[in-house]
Amino acid sequence: METPWCDCRMASKLQCAWTDANPGRRFYGCGQYGQVGECRYFAWFDPPMCERSRHVIPGLLRSLRRVETELHWVKTEFDPMEAELRRVETKLHRVETELHRVGRREKRVWRALVVACLLLLWFLFGSEKSNVETPNGHEIKQLL
Repeated sequence: METPWCDCRMASKLQCAWTDANPGRRFYGCGQYGQVGECRYFAWFDPPMCERSRHVIPGLLRSLRRVETELHWVKTEFDPMEAELRRVETKLHRVETELHRVGRREKRVWRALVVACLLLLWFLFGSEKSNVETPNGHEIKQLL
């Protein structure tokens, strides 16, 4: 279908009505719609809507607006929480990294402690060169 011309001798614009009587019904309007000097040309593009559509579509639009409002509220409420969650996750990662590093250090300390104990035991009991007997008959282990 060819675009009709309005009374201003301009190509008219195809627009969409969102009134309760004609929700979503398309129409042609003046090519200068919204400007000074528009001619108020108007012609329907779509055929009339049935009564059921006139009843159902506005309800759906209200539901859509309500959901969009709730979504906006949720984003407003949860955006700061999401930023806080990212901050806490970053801190948790740093703490986990530090804990891992401390765990490795603790293992090294325990290994060193075990080696030191083993060396001490070997030094005290395992490196006997000879026993010395005291005048009253007791034996003393010579350490070096």
